[in-house]
Amino acid sequence: MDINKLIKTLGDMARYLQNLLPAEIPAGYSIKPMFTCIENEENIQNGILALKDFMTLFYDLLIEDSIKYEKPKSVNGNADRKPSLAVDFPFIYHVKSVLLNIGYHSILSDGVLTFSGLKTLATIICCEGMEATTRISTPKLMGCLRFLNECGMYFDGLNLDADKPNMAREKHVEVTYPDNPNVLTGLKIMAVAQRDLPWKTNDEIFLRCDYRALTNDKMDVADALKAFVNPLSSEIQKCILHLHKKYLEKGLKCTVKSGLKNSFLYTHNKKVVWELSSSFANGCRIFIKAPCSHLAHDNTDAFSPVLQEIIGNGSGCESKRFCKPCEKDCRGFYIPLR
Repeated sequence: MDINKLIKTLGDMARYLQNLLPAEIPAGYSIKPMFTCIENEENIQNGILALKDFMTLFYDLLIEDSIKYEKPKSVNGNADRKPSLAVDFPFIYHVKSVLLNIGYHSILSDGVLTFSGLKTLATIICCEGMEATTRISTPKLMGCLRFLNECGMYFDGLNLDADKPNMAREKHVEVTYPDNPNVLTGLKIMAVAQRDLPWKTNDEIFLRCDYRALTNDKMDVADALKAFVNPLSSEIQKCILHLHKKYLEKGLKCTVKSGLKNSFLYTHNKKVVWELSSSFANGCRIFIKAPCSHLAHDNTDAFSPVLQEIIGNGSGCESKRFCKPCEKDCRGFYIPLR
Protein backbone atom coordinates (compact mmCIF):
# COMPACT_ATOMS: atom_id res chain seq x y z
CA MET A 1 0.00 0.00 0.00
CA ASP A 2 1.29 3.47 -0.89
CA ILE A 3 2.09 5.21 2.38
CA ASN A 4 0.89 8.51 0.92
CA LYS A 5 -2.64 7.05 0.77
CA LEU A 6 -2.76 6.26 4.48
CA ILE A 7 -4.65 8.69 6.67
CA LYS A 8 -2.11 10.55 8.80
CA THR A 9 -3.17 11.85 12.21
CA LEU A 10 -1.98 14.84 14.17
CA GLY A 11 -0.44 12.37 16.61
CA ASP A 12 1.55 10.81 13.76
CA MET A 13 2.92 14.21 12.78
CA ALA A 14 3.73 15.08 16.41
CA ARG A 15 5.60 11.79 16.78
CA TYR A 16 7.56 12.47 13.60
CA LEU A 17 8.46 16.00 14.71
CA GLN A 18 9.49 14.73 18.14
CA ASN A 19 11.94 12.35 16.47
CA LEU A 20 13.51 15.36 14.72
CA LEU A 21 14.50 16.92 18.06
CA PRO A 22 18.24 16.52 18.73
CA ALA A 23 18.95 13.42 20.81
CA GLU A 24 21.83 15.30 22.44
CA ILE A 25 22.87 18.95 22.48
CA PRO A 26 26.61 19.36 23.09
CA ALA A 27 27.98 21.79 25.66
CA GLY A 28 30.08 24.76 24.73
CA TYR A 29 29.05 25.32 21.10
CA SER A 30 29.67 28.86 19.87
CA ILE A 31 26.80 31.31 19.39
CA LYS A 32 26.44 33.84 16.55
CA PRO A 33 26.79 37.50 17.64
CA MET A 34 23.22 38.27 16.49
CA PHE A 35 22.00 36.18 19.45
CA THR A 36 24.58 37.12 22.10
CA CYS A 37 23.30 40.70 21.93
CA ILE A 38 20.07 39.27 23.42
CA GLU A 39 21.60 36.97 26.06
CA ASN A 40 25.02 35.61 26.93
CA GLU A 41 26.18 32.25 25.51
CA GLU A 42 25.66 30.24 28.70
CA ASN A 43 22.08 31.45 29.15
CA ILE A 44 21.33 30.76 25.49
CA GLN A 45 22.73 27.22 25.72
CA ASN A 46 20.69 26.55 28.87
CA GLY A 47 17.66 28.05 27.17
CA ILE A 48 17.92 25.77 24.14
CA LEU A 49 18.26 22.70 26.39
CA ALA A 50 15.14 23.81 28.27
CA LEU A 51 13.28 24.53 25.03
CA LYS A 52 14.04 21.02 23.79
CA ASP A 53 12.49 19.58 26.97
CA PHE A 54 9.46 21.86 26.48
CA MET A 55 9.04 20.75 22.87
CA THR A 56 9.24 17.11 23.97
CA LEU A 57 6.33 17.75 26.36
CA PHE A 58 4.57 19.76 23.64
CA TYR A 59 4.64 16.76 21.29
CA ASP A 60 3.80 14.28 24.06
CA LEU A 61 0.52 16.07 24.74
CA LEU A 62 -0.37 16.07 21.04
CA ILE A 63 0.46 12.36 20.72
CA GLU A 64 -1.56 11.38 23.81
CA ASP A 65 -4.75 13.24 22.89
CA SER A 66 -4.51 14.30 19.25
CA ILE A 67 -8.26 14.10 18.56
CA LYS A 68 -8.86 16.71 21.26
CA TYR A 69 -6.89 19.26 19.23
CA GLU A 70 -7.66 18.25 15.66
CA LYS A 71 -10.12 15.82 14.12
CA PRO A 72 -8.70 13.19 11.72
CA LYS A 73 -9.20 14.00 8.05
CA SER A 74 -10.19 11.58 5.33
CA VAL A 75 -8.14 11.41 2.15
CA ASN A 76 -9.81 13.47 -0.58
CA GLY A 77 -8.73 14.60 -4.01
CA ASN A 78 -5.15 13.76 -4.88
CA ALA A 79 -4.23 10.89 -2.57
CA ASP A 80 -0.59 11.14 -3.60
CA ARG A 81 -0.25 14.70 -2.35
CA LYS A 82 2.41 15.03 0.34
CA PRO A 83 0.93 16.03 3.73
CA SER A 84 1.84 19.53 4.93
CA LEU A 85 1.55 21.30 8.27
CA ALA A 86 -0.40 24.25 6.88
CA VAL A 87 -3.05 22.17 5.09
CA ASP A 88 -3.25 18.92 7.04
CA PHE A 89 -2.20 19.88 10.58
CA PRO A 90 -3.26 23.51 11.09
CA PHE A 91 -3.29 23.21 14.90
CA ILE A 92 0.47 22.54 15.06
CA TYR A 93 0.99 25.18 12.37
CA HIS A 94 -0.97 27.77 14.35
CA VAL A 95 0.53 26.97 17.78
CA LYS A 96 4.00 27.18 16.25
CA SER A 97 3.12 30.63 14.83
CA VAL A 98 1.82 31.81 18.22
CA LEU A 99 5.02 30.68 19.95
CA LEU A 100 7.18 32.38 17.32
CA ASN A 101 5.19 35.60 17.63
CA ILE A 102 5.46 35.54 21.43
CA GLY A 103 9.21 34.96 21.29
CA TYR A 104 9.93 37.43 18.50
CA HIS A 105 7.77 40.35 19.62
CA SER A 106 8.24 40.07 23.39
CA ILE A 107 10.78 41.70 25.69
CA LEU A 108 12.80 39.20 27.75
CA SER A 109 13.64 40.27 31.31
CA ASP A 110 14.36 38.18 34.43
CA GLY A 111 12.80 35.00 33.05
CA VAL A 112 9.62 36.75 31.82
CA LEU A 113 8.47 37.56 28.27
CA THR A 114 6.24 40.64 27.97
CA PHE A 115 4.20 41.63 24.91
CA SER A 116 1.37 44.07 24.20
CA GLY A 117 -1.97 42.98 22.78
CA LEU A 118 -3.11 39.80 21.06
CA LYS A 119 -3.30 41.07 17.49
CA THR A 120 0.35 40.34 16.74
CA LEU A 121 0.02 36.73 17.88
CA ALA A 122 -2.50 35.97 15.13
CA THR A 123 0.06 36.38 12.33
CA ILE A 124 0.83 33.05 10.64
CA ILE A 125 4.55 32.32 10.21
CA CYS A 126 5.56 30.10 7.28
CA CYS A 127 8.17 27.34 7.55
CA GLU A 128 10.91 29.70 6.30
CA GLY A 129 10.07 32.31 8.96
CA MET A 130 8.18 34.70 6.69
CA GLU A 131 4.75 36.14 7.50
CA ALA A 132 1.75 34.78 5.59
CA THR A 133 -1.08 37.00 4.40
CA THR A 134 -3.67 34.95 6.31
CA ARG A 135 -4.24 35.17 10.06
CA ILE A 136 -5.34 32.85 12.85
CA SER A 137 -8.97 33.40 13.83
CA THR A 138 -9.61 34.66 17.36
CA PRO A 139 -11.27 31.42 18.65
CA LYS A 140 -8.40 29.33 17.23
CA LEU A 141 -5.83 31.70 18.70
CA MET A 142 -7.39 31.32 22.14
CA GLY A 143 -7.39 27.53 21.66
CA CYS A 144 -3.64 27.68 20.94
CA LEU A 145 -3.01 29.75 24.08
CA ARG A 146 -5.05 27.32 26.21
CA PHE A 147 -2.98 24.44 24.84
CA LEU A 148 0.24 26.27 25.75
CA ASN A 149 -1.21 26.75 29.21
CA GLU A 150 -1.65 22.97 29.43
CA CYS A 151 2.05 22.72 28.54
CA GLY A 152 2.86 24.80 31.63
CA MET A 153 3.02 28.29 30.12
CA TYR A 154 1.15 31.05 31.97
CA PHE A 155 -0.23 34.34 30.58
CA ASP A 156 -0.67 36.96 33.30
CA GLY A 157 -3.09 39.66 32.18
CA LEU A 158 -5.01 37.44 29.77
CA ASN A 159 -8.34 35.69 30.35
CA LEU A 160 -7.95 32.30 28.62
CA ASP A 161 -11.63 31.49 29.16
CA ALA A 162 -12.72 34.27 26.81
CA ASP A 163 -13.45 33.05 23.27
CA LYS A 164 -13.62 36.57 21.83
CA PRO A 165 -11.32 38.96 23.69
CA ASN A 166 -10.74 42.49 22.44
CA MET A 167 -7.94 41.93 19.90
CA ALA A 168 -7.39 45.65 19.37
CA ARG A 169 -6.73 46.40 23.06
CA GLU A 170 -2.99 46.94 23.64
CA LYS A 171 -2.88 45.25 27.04
CA HIS A 172 0.44 44.07 28.48
CA VAL A 173 0.69 40.31 28.93
CA GLU A 174 3.46 38.60 30.91
CA VAL A 175 4.42 35.08 29.85
CA THR A 176 6.04 32.84 32.46
CA TYR A 177 7.09 29.20 32.61
CA PRO A 178 7.48 28.38 36.33
CA ASP A 179 8.81 24.84 35.78
CA ASN A 180 11.91 26.23 34.06
CA PRO A 181 12.16 29.95 33.17
CA ASN A 182 15.08 29.12 30.84
CA VAL A 183 12.44 27.89 28.35
CA LEU A 184 11.53 31.51 27.62
CA THR A 185 15.15 32.36 26.80
CA GLY A 186 15.24 29.43 24.38
CA LEU A 187 11.90 30.54 22.90
CA LYS A 188 13.14 34.11 22.37
CA ILE A 189 16.40 33.01 20.74
CA MET A 190 14.88 30.35 18.49
CA ALA A 191 12.07 32.68 17.40
CA VAL A 192 14.64 35.27 16.33
CA ALA A 193 16.58 32.55 14.52
CA GLN A 194 13.47 31.33 12.69
CA ARG A 195 12.49 34.83 11.63
CA ASP A 196 15.84 36.51 10.87
CA LEU A 197 18.20 33.85 9.52
CA PRO A 198 18.37 33.39 5.72
CA TRP A 199 15.16 31.60 4.72
CA LYS A 200 16.89 28.93 2.62
CA THR A 201 18.63 27.48 5.66
CA ASN A 202 15.99 27.70 8.39
CA ASP A 203 13.28 25.21 7.39
CA GLU A 204 11.26 24.78 10.63
CA ILE A 205 14.34 25.04 12.85
CA PHE A 206 12.01 26.02 15.71
CA LEU A 207 9.91 22.85 15.59
CA ARG A 208 13.14 20.81 15.37
CA CYS A 209 14.87 22.89 18.09
CA ASP A 210 17.91 22.92 15.81
CA TYR A 211 20.71 24.42 17.90
CA ARG A 212 23.03 24.16 14.86
CA ALA A 213 21.29 27.19 13.36
CA LEU A 214 22.68 29.33 16.20
CA THR A 215 26.34 28.50 15.74
CA ASN A 216 29.08 29.39 13.28
CA ASP A 217 30.77 26.05 13.96
CA LYS A 218 31.13 23.89 10.86
CA MET A 219 28.72 20.96 10.85
CA ASP A 220 30.33 17.62 11.65
CA VAL A 221 28.65 15.32 9.10
CA ALA A 222 29.44 12.18 11.12
CA ASP A 223 27.80 13.66 14.25
CA ALA A 224 24.79 14.79 12.21
CA LEU A 225 24.45 11.28 10.75
CA LYS A 226 24.64 9.66 14.20
CA ALA A 227 21.86 11.95 15.39
CA PHE A 228 19.82 11.13 12.28
CA VAL A 229 20.02 7.34 12.72
CA ASN A 230 19.52 7.47 16.50
CA PRO A 231 15.79 6.47 16.34
CA LEU A 232 16.64 3.41 14.18
CA SER A 233 17.60 -0.04 15.43
CA SER A 234 21.23 -0.61 16.43
CA GLU A 235 21.69 -3.02 13.50
CA ILE A 236 20.52 -0.46 10.94
CA GLN A 237 22.59 2.26 12.62
CA LYS A 238 25.75 0.18 12.20
CA CYS A 239 24.88 -0.52 8.55
CA ILE A 240 24.31 3.17 7.74
CA LEU A 241 27.47 4.34 9.49
CA HIS A 242 29.42 1.65 7.63
CA LEU A 243 28.00 2.77 4.27
CA HIS A 244 28.83 6.40 5.08
CA LYS A 245 32.46 5.60 5.94
CA LYS A 246 32.86 3.21 3.01
CA TYR A 247 31.69 5.65 0.36
CA LEU A 248 33.58 8.64 1.70
CA GLU A 249 36.71 6.50 1.45
CA LYS A 250 35.80 5.81 -2.18
CA GLY A 251 35.73 9.52 -2.91
CA LEU A 252 31.99 10.32 -2.81
CA LYS A 253 30.79 13.66 -1.49
CA CYS A 254 28.12 13.77 1.23
CA THR A 255 25.74 16.75 1.27
CA VAL A 256 23.47 17.21 4.29
CA LYS A 257 20.06 18.88 4.03
CA SER A 258 18.08 19.53 7.21
CA GLY A 259 14.42 20.38 7.63
CA LEU A 260 11.11 18.57 7.93
CA LYS A 261 12.67 16.38 5.27
CA ASN A 262 16.24 15.37 6.07
CA SER A 263 18.70 13.83 3.66
CA PHE A 264 22.31 12.73 3.28
CA LEU A 265 23.04 12.79 -0.43
CA TYR A 266 26.08 10.86 -1.73
CA THR A 267 27.33 11.98 -5.14
CA HIS A 268 30.20 11.31 -7.51
CA ASN A 269 30.99 13.93 -10.17
CA LYS A 270 27.69 15.61 -9.20
CA LYS A 271 25.73 12.42 -10.01
CA VAL A 272 23.63 10.84 -7.28
CA VAL A 273 24.79 7.38 -6.21
CA TRP A 274 22.60 6.92 -3.15
CA GLU A 275 20.71 8.92 -0.56
CA LEU A 276 19.57 8.42 3.02
CA SER A 277 16.43 10.42 3.79
CA SER A 278 13.49 10.80 6.13
CA SER A 279 10.18 12.54 5.59
CA PHE A 280 6.74 12.43 7.17
CA ALA A 281 5.13 11.03 4.03
CA ASN A 282 7.69 8.32 3.26
CA GLY A 283 9.47 7.56 6.52
CA CYS A 284 13.17 6.76 6.69
CA ARG A 285 14.60 5.08 3.61
CA ILE A 286 17.61 4.58 1.36
CA PHE A 287 17.47 5.58 -2.28
CA ILE A 288 19.88 3.67 -4.52
CA LYS A 289 20.55 4.86 -8.03
CA ALA A 290 23.21 2.20 -8.51
CA PRO A 291 21.80 0.50 -11.66
CA CYS A 292 22.87 3.44 -13.83
CA SER A 293 26.01 4.38 -11.87
CA HIS A 294 29.21 2.54 -12.78
CA LEU A 295 30.90 3.68 -9.60
CA ALA A 296 28.18 2.28 -7.36
CA HIS A 297 27.87 -0.86 -9.49
CA ASP A 298 31.58 -1.54 -9.02
CA ASN A 299 31.40 -1.03 -5.27
CA THR A 300 28.33 -2.98 -4.21
CA ASP A 301 30.44 -4.81 -1.64
CA ALA A 302 29.52 -1.98 0.73
CA PHE A 303 25.91 -3.15 0.63
CA SER A 304 24.47 -6.30 2.17
CA PRO A 305 24.16 -9.45 -0.02
CA VAL A 306 20.43 -8.85 -0.43
CA LEU A 307 21.00 -5.32 -1.73
CA GLN A 308 23.81 -6.53 -3.97
CA GLU A 309 21.40 -8.93 -5.63
CA ILE A 310 18.76 -6.22 -6.08
CA ILE A 311 21.30 -3.87 -7.62
CA GLY A 312 22.77 -6.59 -9.80
CA ASN A 313 19.54 -7.69 -11.47
CA GLY A 314 17.96 -4.23 -11.65
CA SER A 315 14.71 -5.46 -10.08
CA GLY A 316 14.71 -2.51 -7.72
CA CYS A 317 13.97 -0.04 -10.49
CA GLU A 318 11.09 2.24 -9.51
CA SER A 319 9.64 2.06 -13.02
CA LYS A 320 9.53 -1.75 -12.92
CA ARG A 321 7.86 -1.68 -9.51
CA PHE A 322 4.95 0.24 -11.01
CA CYS A 323 5.00 -1.53 -14.41
CA LYS A 324 6.22 1.56 -16.24
CA PRO A 325 8.68 1.63 -19.12
CA CYS A 326 12.29 2.46 -18.27
CA GLU A 327 13.23 6.10 -18.65
CA LYS A 328 16.47 7.63 -19.79
CA ASP A 329 17.25 8.81 -16.26
CA CYS A 330 16.74 5.75 -14.03
CA ARG A 331 14.78 6.53 -10.89
CA GLY A 332 16.53 3.93 -8.76
CA PHE A 333 15.14 1.97 -5.84
CA TYR A 334 13.81 3.03 -2.43
CA ILE A 335 14.39 0.73 0.55
CA PRO A 336 12.36 1.51 3.72
CA LEU A 337 14.36 1.29 6.93
CA ARG A 338 11.42 1.04 9.37
